[in-house]
This record gives sequence, structure tokens and C-alpha cells, in this order.
Amino acid sequence: MSANDSGSPPSFSANPRGSGRTVHRLRRRVLSDQVHDIHIRAFVSLSGVTAEILFDGRGALTTRDVQASPRWSPPRGHRQLPRDRNVGVIHLIPTLRQLEATCPFADHSKTSRVIGMAPVEGVATTEQRIDAVLDAVVREYPHKLSQELNADSDVAPPRAINPSFFGSYDWHSAVHSHWTLLRSLGNGLTGAQTQRVVKVLDDHLNADRIVKETTFFASPGGRVSERPYGWAWLVALYAECDLNCGDRANLQRQDMATRWCQALDPLYVLLRGRLIDYFSGVLAYPIRTGLHANTAFALELLLQSARSMRDEELTAVITRYTNQWFLDDTNINWRAGPSGEDFLDPNLVEAALMADVLDQQRFAAWMKATSVDAGIFGWQPAEFLRNPSEPGAVHLEGLLMSRAWCLDAIANALGPDSRIGEAALLGRDAHLDKIARIDVTDGFARSHWLPTFLTYLNEQLEGRL
Repeated sequence: MSANDSGSPPSFSANPRGSGRTVHRLRRRVLSDQVHDIHIRAFVSLSGVTAEILFDGRGALTTRDVQASPRWSPPRGHRQLPRDRNVGVIHLIPTLRQLEATCPFADHSKTSRVIGMAPVEGVATTEQRIDAVLDAVVREYPHKLSQELNADSDVAPPRAINPSFFGSYDWHSAVHSHWTLLRSLGNGLTGAQTQRVVKVLDDHLNADRIVKETTFFASPGGRVSERPYGWAWLVALYAECDLNCGDRANLQRQDMATRWCQALDPLYVLLRGRLIDYFSGVLAYPIRTGLHANTAFALELLLQSARSMRDEELTAVITRYTNQWFLDDTNINWRAGPSGEDFLDPNLVEAALMADVLDQQRFAAWMKATSVDAGIFGWQPAEFLRNPSEPGAVHLEGLLMSRAWCLDAIANALGPDSRIGEAALLGRDAHLDKIARIDVTDGFARSHWLPTFLTYLNEQLEGRL
């Protein structure tokens, strides 16, 4: 990123992660709403450079270094940018989503947040990743079933038990792979690839198949199968369909999404209700593991979905049990290393959830109470031998991605004046450097699920979760 003293817009063409897209989207938003005589201010971190990005109502974009804040000390290795002294009244924007939802722009000056603007591609291109997902969701074997057998008749091939989500090695991976396909629509896919995505979604998200899925989960064999991880991803898939139902700019996609939403409805209603029962009356204590049973990550997925759908009941349940289980946590062992097959960091997913539930001041106090020390702890990525055919090693690659999105969420919540937020940014960038060298399409152990984690990471980085 470059800037000059004349106040002309900085160039982002050299950024290897394409992070200029979000900046230019912000700028277009200012122009399209014809907002005048105000300034908008965002703290951003781009490829190791931390700066303020400022817009005025005429679309002019300038930068100045973050030392404009007297409490901010740029981390070592961050380059200072020329300071623009001709900036008038400024407003802070908490998140990209709030910016895009605000017209005219409100005064958000009580909160400063870092907008993640560094999507990472990895070795494979977007087109290659989507091809890998398309191949995985129709690949029935190898497969790992998750069900309780109660009779000989319960034994059947995956396509008979779960005719919508029989691919991608296991049920939860099949579900979130469909979420990835739906998220990919409108994100620069070729016409032929878009047609393939739509065909798979039409084939799998149809009423006849979903009825059989619902029948399985209503049976004794499906009573606890895939709870809570797979169920939370199903709610996220439904929420994504619901979001596309409101896409008035693309009536064809709106019609398709409405059809998929209606098909998913009985399974969504069943699993949503069971999740509420699970948190309200079944789970006595949160499960703090780095694997699928992790409570905090399921709550985070559900909270994002509930807010997207304006589901007040589900939001209230999640908020209640998040506070009940995690608000009083102290002395978290931030120095603990991962287990050998973790794909989630129990401490960081808990912190990311709390960042989404608490306001900035309360979250900062919560982080302090957990005994985190940004001065001596840096959230560095785990070191391990890469092996695309070894499930445990691939899980650790997923851990790099989930830690990166959690650290980004923490930095966003705390803002650039926080030493902990600074440490989270540095940790995030260290993880992104390693993620950029992973080919998520190399081998089925990777391709059946890692493309979703990379997609989720990029959605977090670009402020779309």
C-alpha cells in the first residue's frame, strides 16, 4: 500500500491478498449514498501495514499513520504512512456490515475497530477450490457414518440414509460444503461453474431428499447424530438460503434460494428446536474441546445465523448461555498448545464468541480477566509436519484457519489502541502467512472440508460474517 502527501488515493495493486476490494467497496458506498460533508475513519491492517483510512462525502480517500492516536504504538515492522493534516471531523466505523447498513452514516465514534481486509487465496484458485467442493459433495466414498444402530435395518449406504448430504466423507462436511457453494454464487465464478453449483444445490436441496434427511434425524439413530457441530452448520446453510431469498438485485437467485429454503425448512425446524433444547436443558457444562463437540463454536455459528435471520428467540438463547458458561472465566491458559488433532482452539473460539456477544468495553475487561498478557504472548501458529493424507495433520491446518479468524475477531472487537488487539493482529498475520502455502484441494482429506474453513476465514476477514 502506498500513500502520498497530496491526499490522492493510495494504490492497492501490489497487495498480494487483494485487500483493496473492501476499501473500494467502502468508497463506492460513500459515493452511491451521496453523503456529503462528513468524514469516515477506519483503522485497517494490510499486509503488515497498519493505518487509518479516511473517506469524505465526495469520495476522496486519504491515509494517515496510526500514531494519530496517542496510546497507539505501531508494532515492530509496521511501516509508518505520511500523515494528512487536512482532515476535519472524523467518524469511526465499527464494522463493514454496519457501514453498509447505515444511510445516512451515524456517529460511531464511541467504538473503533479494525476492519479485516486481507483475504487469503492459498495455493489453489477460487475456481479450483469450488471444483474440489463440487466433486466432494457427490463423492459417496470413503465415508464416515455418524449414527446409532438400533436394528439390522438401520444399516444402509450413505446415499440412502442422507440423500442430500451423503458426500464429502461425513454429514457435517457435506452440509457446510453446500454452504460454501451457496456463498460462492456471485463471487466471480465462471458461467459454467455457476451452472454446476446451481445444479448440485437444486439436486440436493429438494423437498423429497430433505424429507428423508428429516426422517433420519427424527429417528432414534439420528437423535444425537452430528450434535451440535453438524446441526449448527445446517442452521447456517438455511440462514444463507434465507439471506439469498432477499436478493432483489438477482431475481433468479432469489427464486432458487426460496425454493431451497422451503425444501430445508422441516430439517431446519427440527434441528433448530433440538439445539435450543440441547443448550437449555441437556448440556450442563460447555464442552471445551478442539473438535466437533466444541460448544463455543456451535454457539458462534448459531449466533451469526440467528442475527442474519433476525431470529430473536435463538439469539436470546445463545446470548444467555454464552454469558452463563463463559462470562466468569478467569485465568485461561493462553499458553496451552493444541492437541494433535485439533481444528479449533478452545480458548480462541470462546474469545471470538465473547467478542460477538459483549460490547467493546466489557469484552476488553473480560479479556483482561482471563489473564492474557499481550506483552509476553504472541499467538504464534502451531508448527507441525504437513501431510495431506493424514487426518490429524489436516486438522491442524484447519486449526491455522480457525485461529486466524478468531484472532481477527478479537482484533476487530478491541480496536487498534489495545495492546491485546495489536498482538491478535500480529498473530493473525503470522497464521495467514502459513495458510497461504496450503493447497486445500490436494487430496480428499483436505478437499472434503478445508475449502469451507478457508471460505469462512475470508468471509471473516472481509467483514461478511
